[in-house]
Parts: sequence; C-alpha cells; structure tokens
Amino acid sequence: MKIAIGINSFKQEADLEKREALCLESLRRCRDKNSDVTLYNVIHDQDNIAFDGFETLKLQQDGRYPYVNKIIDELAKTDNELIVFLNNDIVLNASFFKQIEKDIESYPTSRVHLHSLDSLNEDLKLQSYSVHGFDLFAFQKSWWLTNNHLFPDMYLGKPYWDTVYFIKSVLNSNFKILNKQPPVIFHPEHSSESMEGHDRYKTHNEKIASTIPEMGKWWHFVQNVLLKRPSAGEVLWWTPLANEIELENQLFRHEN
Repeated sequence: MKIAIGINSFKQEADLEKREALCLESLRRCRDKNSDVTLYNVIHDQDNIAFDGFETLKLQQDGRYPYVNKIIDELAKTDNELIVFLNNDIVLNASFFKQIEKDIESYPTSRVHLHSLDSLNEDLKLQSYSVHGFDLFAFQKSWWLTNNHLFPDMYLGKPYWDTVYFIKSVLNSNFKILNKQPPVIFHPEHSSESMEGHDRYKTHNEKIASTIPEMGKWWHFVQNVLLKRPSAGEVLWWTPLANEIELENQLFRHEN
C-alpha cells in the first residue's frame, strides 16, 4: 500500500524548534523503514520551504493558518492509497504501519505526552496518554475523496479541529482509534498558545464545534471512559479499560 505522510511546517529547517526537528527525523526514519512511504510538506503557496526527503505541496490560505481539510485534500491528490496527516511537532514511530488494516477507512490517533525529548535514541520519559485529543489522522484516500465534504473548514493550530474531525470520522467510517497499546505517536512537553486569546481563527473553530451536536458523544466518552483508565506508575491514563473497544462500538459504530 502506497502511503502519503504529510505535515504543515512553515519554517526553514534551520529555524525549527527541537520538537519540530525531531518530527522530521522520525518521519525520515519511518520512510527508510517502509519503501511505500512518501513524505510531504504542505505549505502556503507564498512560502518557499524545501525539506530534504520531502516533496512540497502548496495551497492557498486566507491568513496565517491553513484549513486542515484543505491540507488533506492536497495529500489526496497524490498517487497514494493511505493519506496520513500529523501535527508538525509529533514523533511518529514505525509501529504505526503494523496498525494498518485492509478494511479500515480512518485512524484517529492520540499521542503519548512526554516530559521532554532531546533525541530519538533516548529512553522515553512518559507523562500521560493524551486521550482527550488527536494529533494524527489517516484515511483511505478513496474514503476521503467520497466523504471530505463532511469535514468543515477548521484552522490548524487552533482548538477543536481534531475532536470535530474525530466525530466526523468515527460516525461515518469503519474506524480504528489508535489510542491503546502500543502507542504510535509521541509529543514532548511545551507551552501552547492554541487555547489562548480570541483571534478570528480560534473563534471560527469554536463556532464550528458548537454546531456539531454529536460532540456530546465524544465528551461523554472522554469523561466516562478514557479518563477512567488506570495509570501505570506515574503515567496517567495509560492502560485501556478491558471493555473499551466494546464501549467505543456502542457509542460510535451503531451510527454507521
């Protein structure tokens, strides 16, 4: 299966934060382990950025932040069967490829949060399984092209796009939520501005999320299932409940 893995990285490689540089390194390692993978950086059509080992795709933006669905649309124009999009500071492990199944149409994926990360070769300092959100989505390209109209224009880097896209994915596809063992994506601790302020991008995403009635299903699942997971030592929400997949199916899959 030919796989597109795409990010939206808007700085020259020499200017990247450590976590962003580790993302690129992890993606290059994944590509080296799977010859069916092509890496892409999807950027503003006014930018001139080129990463070694990445193909560059360009799209129009109406401001600082791109729409997530438009990024995925660009990836879906490539000659690949599986389309993967992840945030540009996420470390992807090659164990992701072992999770791919022929009949699965979407893969919403949660990250494991790390106290810190300076090298891909060091032992991971686990903090928690960030089960309340998603930093990677993968779709069968054929499914995305048929169903992309379900996904509203929402800005990357601002709240709620991931949970809205999760709901749209699981209620309309044969899904596999990658938030169990083994984890496949990781994210080191850093400060975040995505929840701060009230710029037009954040306000837009909040307005869209408030119009999605099925969001209640997601928050119910977070509060009553995912945040009930037991910890493993000091690592929060690490161990899935014994009946978690059954509860997923009861809440989400019966809608299909």
